[in-house]
Amino acid sequence: MFNGALSEMELTAQSPTIRYLGPATVRHIDGRRVQLECPDEFPWATLALAQNYQPEEEDVVLAIGSGDSWYVIGVIDGHGRTSIVAPGDLEIHAPAGRIDLLARDGIHLQSGFVEIVAEKLELTARRVFERFSDATQWVTEALHMRVGRMDTTVEGLYHLDAEEIIERAEKDVTIDGKMIHLA
Repeated sequence: MFNGALSEMELTAQSPTIRYLGPATVRHIDGRRVQLECPDEFPWATLALAQNYQPEEEDVVLAIGSGDSWYVIGVIDGHGRTSIVAPGDLEIHAPAGRIDLLARDGIHLQSGFVEIVAEKLELTARRVFERFSDATQWVTEALHMRVGRMDTTVEGLYHLDAEEIIERAEKDVTIDGKMIHLA
């Protein structure tokens, strides 16, 4: 009988009989062991996955087992967290292609130091919010900005030093201050 799972299958003459190989639903979690719902039983299984996956109840996993020896060997429809842990540095290479990081709910980077080195850096976003205690921009050639509207609020001193300043307005220019000094 085949209903999406293999049952009562002998791997080799020297291996034990596998009573079940197929999908199972996670019902309870206890550390690295999970209780599964299989077609005819509710065995406890040990996670035996290549990746560090934290299952959640209702996940559908690939289980294999017989008697008291059950293992989760794959994730079919999971919602838990998968972690990649490296004891030292970690490098991801795509020598002939690109690397895409895709996430529905966001991407969070956290480190004491983040460095981006690129020939060209392009940022496209519907909205950008930046918060710094101190920021410096160093542009050796030209900085061009094109904005629909600009609002600047400076709580302390606003200092502008330039070789030459050219400002133009299509309409009125208003300068409001307690005292205006022209030198």
